Amino acid sequence: MKPEVKAIRGFPALLAAALLSATVIVPACAQTLTPSGTAPSAPPTSTFTAPHPALMTGPVPSSMMEPPPPNLPSSTGMAAPAAEATGTNPHNLIAYSSATVDGPYIAMTFDDGPNPETTPRLLKMLEQRGIKATFFVLGSRAVASPNIIKQMIAQGHEVANHSWDHPQLPKIPVAAADKQIGDTNAAIEQITGLKIHNLRPPYGAMTPALRAHLREKFGSTFIYWSVDPLDWKDRNAQVIHDRILKNVHPGAIILSHDIHPTTVDAMPKTLDDLIAKGYKFVTVSQLIAMNKAMPEPKVASLNPAPKKKPKPQGTAAAANTTGSTGTKPATTATAKPVSAKPTAAPRPPASVGLY
Repeated sequence: MKPEVKAIRGFPALLAAALLSATVIVPACAQTLTPSGTAPSAPPTSTFTAPHPALMTGPVPSSMMEPPPPNLPSSTGMAAPAAEATGTNPHNLIAYSSATVDGPYIAMTFDDGPNPETTPRLLKMLEQRGIKATFFVLGSRAVASPNIIKQMIAQGHEVANHSWDHPQLPKIPVAAADKQIGDTNAAIEQITGLKIHNLRPPYGAMTPALRAHLREKFGSTFIYWSVDPLDWKDRNAQVIHDRILKNVHPGAIILSHDIHPTTVDAMPKTLDDLIAKGYKFVTVSQLIAMNKAMPEPKVASLNPAPKKKPKPQGTAAAANTTGSTGTKPATTATAKPVSAKPTAAPRPPASVGLY
C-alpha cells in the first residue's frame, strides 16, 4: 500500500481525537451562559451571565425577547392584591404601583443607569423643563459614575435602589439578595449622604416572604409601575412616546430606562406632550406623600339606627307590640352602639396597586 493511502485512512482517527478534545473544552464555557437573563442560584465569581435584554444597549436578538416573569406589571397596570399596609396610613404602605392623588401628578422613573453616554443627556432635558424624576440605579453602575449620581441629587431628582447588577432576587439565595440590596444602599448613601429606602426589584420579581424579609432588614418600600412603554424591547422613540401618552393617568408611576438612546430620544416630545395635557411631575417619594386613603366608613351613616320610641309600660304591652297585624317590633331594643362592633379597615383604592 502506498504511503498516501495510509495517511488518508489515518485521517478519521485524527479528526475524532480532535473532536473529542473540543467537547471537553466547549461545555465548560457554555454551562455558564444563561440567555434567559436569570442568574444561577449560586454562581461562582468567574462565571459569565448573558445580560438581560433590558440591560443591553444594542439591538436585542429576537431569541432574547421574552416576556417578563408572570404576574408582573404591564403597560395596562397591575391588579391590586390584598392590602399590605401598617394600619390605614396611606403613607405607610409596603408597595406602590401608582397613587391616588388630588391632581394631575405623575412620577417619571428611569431604571438601570446611570449610563455615562445617555443619562447626562436626559438630565439636561429634565433640567430645561424643570422636571424632577426618580432614578432607580444599579449599584455597580453608581460606583462607576458617582458624578452622575451627584448631579441627579443636585438637580433635585430622587435616587433609589434597583439592586447591584439586576438579578431576579427570588431566584438567588436570601444572603445574596441581602447583598444586592445592602451594597447598593451603601453605595448610594456613600455618594449622596442620603438614606435609601425605595426599592424597585429587577423585573418586578418578588415573593411575599422575600419582600417581608427585605422590609424588616432594610426598611424597604417597594416601587413598581402602572405605565410600561416596553422601551427595553421596542427601541423606537415614537412607539415609546405613544405608549406613555396612551396609558398615563393621574397618580401614574411611569417606567422607562435611561440606558437606551431611543428612550432618551423619546423624552423631549413625551415630556412636552405630557406638560401640554396638564400633567405635573414629582418624584416617587413626593407622589407617595400625596397618596389618599379611601375615607373611613361611618357605620352610623351606613346603617342608621331608628329613632328610639318610648318604652311601653309593662311586659304585656311589650309582648303585644306585634299585634294581629304581624308588624315587626321596633329595632331600638336590639340596636348596638356604633362602637360595639369594630369595622374592618378599608382596602386601599385599586389604583394604589399594592404588590
